[in-house]
Amino acid sequence: MDTHDVRRFNRYYTRILGVFDQKVFDLDYSMIEMRLLGEIGRHPGITANELTTCLNIKKSYLSRLLSRLERDDYIYKEKNPDDTRMRHLFLSEKGIELNQYVEEQSDRKVWELLEPLDEANYQKLVAAMKTIEEVLAKVVPNELESK
Repeated sequence: MDTHDVRRFNRYYTRILGVFDQKVFDLDYSMIEMRLLGEIGRHPGITANELTTCLNIKKSYLSRLLSRLERDDYIYKEKNPDDTRMRHLFLSEKGIELNQYVEEQSDRKVWELLEPLDEANYQKLVAAMKTIEEVLAKVVPNELESK
């Protein structure tokens, strides 16, 4: 199996997404921090363990990122009444506002990328993305999407 084509596509697509940008939408936060905010917004009550699994990041790194978001009043934690060691994560009002802004800006950025495509090429792109997701889900399940 040759990895060249997959790695080339990954490099191309991460450049499009701006994954390596130091800041997202001129905010003082990285792409991963905004991704965490988005996942918590889409899955209120998610736990750090669930985030660690679905995002495939180390617990210590996640802990630092969550601490910053909590310190900046974008998220808060609630104890699980059945297991006080477990904390559920939620967006604060400030976090909801920031997440809405980032979602709107992300939609705008994707719209600008796709706007030049005609309907046939747009459908071709979406079909290709679905195929990639279906094939890779067999080896790396998208656990949060099934929640």
